[in-house]
Amino acid sequence: MLNLKEAVEQLSGYGISASEKDVIRWIEDGHMNAEINKQRRNTTYKLNIKDLTDFVIKKYADDFSKRMEASNREKRELEEKIDLIHTRLQIEQSKVRTLKKLLNSQIESSGPDIIHFSELLGLKQDSNSQSIKKEFKKLLKALHPDRGGDERLFKVFHEHYENLKS
Repeated sequence: MLNLKEAVEQLSGYGISASEKDVIRWIEDGHMNAEINKQRRNTTYKLNIKDLTDFVIKKYADDFSKRMEASNREKRELEEKIDLIHTRLQIEQSKVRTLKKLLNSQIESSGPDIIHFSELLGLKQDSNSQSIKKEFKKLLKALHPDRGGDERLFKVFHEHYENLKS
């Protein structure tokens, strides 16, 4: 049998920080079993080692389940973020496909020599070459393969940009 002081030492040896008041509170709350000896002015507590070990095991199990719940919550949040990223990726891929179709239809309808780059980039028809080059650079930056863009589409737009520069 252990007294309060010895029980606190045992608990600290198991990595549970507690004071004598904490142990008394756990006994009174029914979390820990002990023999209570009430004398006139003093109350003494005697704890069985098995009861103390059962308490430690329960404490570890409770801590483990809390960490497990937190981990599961974090996993769900990450899965939601992944789903959101997949949705955004699908939207961006759809934009790229639409842009490819637009470019191909523009090339087929007007021939490669008469492409209106300002119209293709969503600028006004009378835009100057400086703003067209600036928009091309933005587009090429977004389509660059190192940034996750489509390499073939990047090459096509880069080729048109080179023709525009010269």
